[in-house]
Amino acid sequence: MRKCIFTICAKNYIALAQVLESSVRQYEEGVDFFIVVADEFDAASSMEHPANVLVAKDILPIHDALWRNMSFKYNLTEFCTSIKPFCVEHFFGEGYDAVCYLDPDTYLFSDFSYVWDSLGEYLVVTAPHVTIPQYPYKGDLPDRSFLFNGISNLGFGAFRKSEKVLNVVKWWQDRLKNQCFGEMLWAQCTDQKWTDFFPAFFDSGELLFSNNLGLNLAPWNYFERKVSYDQGVWYVESRDGLSERKDKLVFCHFAGYDYKAFVTSGKVDNASRVRISNLAAYADIEPLVELYAQTIHSQREVFEKYLSLDYSYGHFDNGAPIDKMHRRLYNGMATYYGYSEDPFSTGEGSLYSNFKKKGMISAGKPVDSVNETNMGSFPKKLRILYSLLRVLYRIVGYRNYVLLLQFFRRISLFDMNTFLLGKDYENYKLR
Repeated sequence: MRKCIFTICAKNYIALAQVLESSVRQYEEGVDFFIVVADEFDAASSMEHPANVLVAKDILPIHDALWRNMSFKYNLTEFCTSIKPFCVEHFFGEGYDAVCYLDPDTYLFSDFSYVWDSLGEYLVVTAPHVTIPQYPYKGDLPDRSFLFNGISNLGFGAFRKSEKVLNVVKWWQDRLKNQCFGEMLWAQCTDQKWTDFFPAFFDSGELLFSNNLGLNLAPWNYFERKVSYDQGVWYVESRDGLSERKDKLVFCHFAGYDYKAFVTSGKVDNASRVRISNLAAYADIEPLVELYAQTIHSQREVFEKYLSLDYSYGHFDNGAPIDKMHRRLYNGMATYYGYSEDPFSTGEGSLYSNFKKKGMISAGKPVDSVNETNMGSFPKKLRILYSLLRVLYRIVGYRNYVLLLQFFRRISLFDMNTFLLGKDYENYKLR
């Protein structure tokens, strides 16, 4: 069985992907490893790269108009995940029988034999976010978040080449062309929520939702998994004794940490846990994170080579930053009104010129970077808003206020706000 592992990242995270590669090389000598770069190298960022660094636009069969559409309407995370099934198909086409995807912020702690052996029996192997029914629930994230995120975390996914897998991969591609948003109101969590359909597409003997505790150890399941070290081997077992399993740690997914802080200091503290802000400190996990941080720190010269590179699809062709609102307004225009012009263009009559005319181009701090933790006086602003809403409630009454909230729920989707660009773009269906 010819095997490969690949990851996807923007060019500024190539060094992070190379840290993953170093761990793969340590345990998997006969497995090919590839880094697929989602954006592009321009003259300013052109440099020599290893042969296994592939530019997605050069290898994937996505035509230019669709590439512009996807790279503009999706943010960085959404875009990287949207091309994942296209990459799986590409590596099948390159002659690989077993293809495994890993997020770039992953690190192996033992060999991959469990995954390859499983692919000898199953067509697809994934790892659920959580694997132990715990009640009362003690997780750092509310368990309802998994209803949005989906059963499996597609920071890991392994696929065996077959006609059936390729057919499902094609279906997955078709979904992600237009529906790879991280949008709670649509119950879409990028590429991975769609894989909840896999049990409907594969027989039970073809799909493995593995409850191996050593697969995809990650911040969202630290609460259920305890790590130990014995005679040079890392093991994972239930933290509360709710499972009899004790598995060898295969890999840890260090999602949501501040990797730039690791580059600078090589140290781990609560401030570096950025995705789950209230993540508890688990003493048994700390040695893994510290090892990862120190590994990154030891490669700081390579990181500094890439970290400052701009994301190619993060700005219009004049350098102005693209906000989430711009991306989703464009999606609304393309979806509901057939807009097909180059969204990155800033020429006369362009989408950008319309945004600018409507005051939607930020001159100062990017609007996407503003939140309740850094906007200043957030409680005071919230009190003012509550006061205004109470006034509105007294004016319109209970019935109309409830109806207004239902309307606001739909109109809160940025895609539905195309009416701001003119009367020709007033969507009366709101869907």
